[in-house]
Amino acid sequence: MTLADATASRVQAPLRTLYRMRVPADFTPFALALAVGVAAGLGAVAFTEALEGFNDLLLGDLAGALENALGHWTLFLIPAVVALPVGILVFRFASEAKGHGVPEVMRAVETEGGRIRPRVAAVKTLASALTIGAGGSVGREGPIVQIGAALASSIGQVMRQPPEMVTLMVAGGAAGGIAATFNAPIAGVFFALEVILRRFNVRNFTLVVVSAVVANMIAIAFFGDRPGILLPRELELESTIEIGLYAILGVAAAVTGILFVRTLYGFESLIEWLPSSPYLKLTLALLGVGALGLWHDELFGTGFGAIEAATVGGIATGTLALLLVLKVVATSLTLGGGASGGVFAPSLFLGAMLGGLLGEGYASLFPDSVAPSGAYAIVGMAAVFAAAARAPITSLFIVFELTRDYSLILPLMTGVAIATALAQIITRDTIYSIKLSRTGIQLREEPGGFEMDQGTVAEAMRTDIPLAANDATLEDLARVFSETDSSIIAVTDPEGHFRGILTTTDFTAALDRTAAELTARDLAVSSPLRTYPDDSLRTVVSLFAEHGVRHLPVVARWDRRRLLGIINHQDVIRALSRRPAGQAPPQRPTSPVQRLAGAVLIEVAVEPDSELVGRRLREISLPKEAVVTTIHRDDAVVIPRGDVEIEANDLLTVLAEPAVESAVRRALAPIVHVAERDPAVDPDPIA
Repeated sequence: MTLADATASRVQAPLRTLYRMRVPADFTPFALALAVGVAAGLGAVAFTEALEGFNDLLLGDLAGALENALGHWTLFLIPAVVALPVGILVFRFASEAKGHGVPEVMRAVETEGGRIRPRVAAVKTLASALTIGAGGSVGREGPIVQIGAALASSIGQVMRQPPEMVTLMVAGGAAGGIAATFNAPIAGVFFALEVILRRFNVRNFTLVVVSAVVANMIAIAFFGDRPGILLPRELELESTIEIGLYAILGVAAAVTGILFVRTLYGFESLIEWLPSSPYLKLTLALLGVGALGLWHDELFGTGFGAIEAATVGGIATGTLALLLVLKVVATSLTLGGGASGGVFAPSLFLGAMLGGLLGEGYASLFPDSVAPSGAYAIVGMAAVFAAAARAPITSLFIVFELTRDYSLILPLMTGVAIATALAQIITRDTIYSIKLSRTGIQLREEPGGFEMDQGTVAEAMRTDIPLAANDATLEDLARVFSETDSSIIAVTDPEGHFRGILTTTDFTAALDRTAAELTARDLAVSSPLRTYPDDSLRTVVSLFAEHGVRHLPVVARWDRRRLLGIINHQDVIRALSRRPAGQAPPQRPTSPVQRLAGAVLIEVAVEPDSELVGRRLREISLPKEAVVTTIHRDDAVVIPRGDVEIEANDLLTVLAEPAVESAVRRALAPIVHVAERDPAVDPDPIA
């Protein structure tokens, strides 16, 4: 044996041992969480490196060359340099990468079982790195949330995980992105739970923590253990009157956060309304950002340098006020024009400017009784983001982890609580949810309040399942079926471990083959699909739909070989019908047309060059006896509200009385590819 052979043998031996090891089923979610953490961490590193590379190239080398050749005024051209490549990436390859990214992740969680196209990670990385590197007035946190979520979703889809697990992995990817970007794992966890999942339970918390910690460790390995923003420490409450001053800051933060949200989406609507090419609109918007940056270069990019300066009192009062206003405009132009970047950093920027401005005012009124203006800038950062995103816990922890100082905890809690409560009173829209509501997707106020989320498998499963041993003969099985009313038998081995299920259909087919030597072991169907007593009914329904199965075994989490019961479609329906009336999920009012016998169902595919693209649903003149029941858009179902704009490739489903069919066809004439379907013939239309 050669030395190479001996070395190979020594290497392969432990690998063969590892391959033969059985991984406990309960470890699978943790293994997936570990994989998501690694992917999110590496994604954050790649994105950061790309961003810094483009920043050095564009705002460094290119800007310096233009300034030497033509003068300093050329700086305003730099953001527009990336308009074409960013536009191509966003408009042609992945429209989900447009904007700040978090709403798209929320949409995937809410309507698509966590499914995100794999290409989104690459497109978002390039588009956002180009945008920020060229001076676009946006943050890097939103992009890395979407990048981490897209990578996590891809892992979940490749591993063929059920929608509930993919959704949880997406949240873990988002947490890992925040943790790796800010070196703030706690804030990353609570961002995922507050904003992405909006569900708090032990399992969600545990798996998201694993992803956040792993991603953060990877970022530390590359960049060192440093905070995302360098903020001063040892700032503290100087006197009790300051609590009232921080409360005033909380009120101002609520107003600022709401105005920021309204201005951002107002610019987006205005720019979309302009009759011009999207590439031209993006170019003009970035030229506007360049002009503002030429005036105050603190507006370029994430603005972390200006935030750090504001927290140490290094910016004049007049400049603080000016930057507060201009940052809103610069960010609105960048995102409204169609570029890619986040709103997390701009929110922190606005909060720092607002807090610093009020802090300077308080210092002039109470020179001996208040903390330095930097303390108010730090509290303002948390309060404005809390008001805009309605994520108070994330806001508290992000600042706490950045400062690594407990001294300002009372001012932080005061400002954040007041800002969040007041913003919630004024409007229920957040900087993330408003984008979804504009497309007809309404986030549930209390996700856990819906029946399939509240109900558990334990409530619905049946435990009176007859058992048969592995070696049971056909005669034995016939006796079991004849003595019970069950149409299904659970097969176990001599140790009592669950091995599979046997239905009457399988048994009858075996009798037809007259194979008397067959045993229960030969007939039992062993499926890798399992469910657990604490799973939600939504998880079970998703498994039924995804895999086309009729029965699912219910096993113990600590031992997948221990059968606890069986659940099928009827069991789910029976469990839902037993729920108290007061807990019923809210029902949408149905149209009278949906109750008509013999109604005609028409499916409409909207072509990209259709005259109806861009028009609102209410602008289509349909007869009153017809109604648009659903809109399918990119594998998601959009609620057909009147203000929903029709987009290219939308699939509209219209239900109408036969008498008005011709009128409906005339109303839909500008749309091609009209295909009708009769519910009496096809009882399972898209709905």
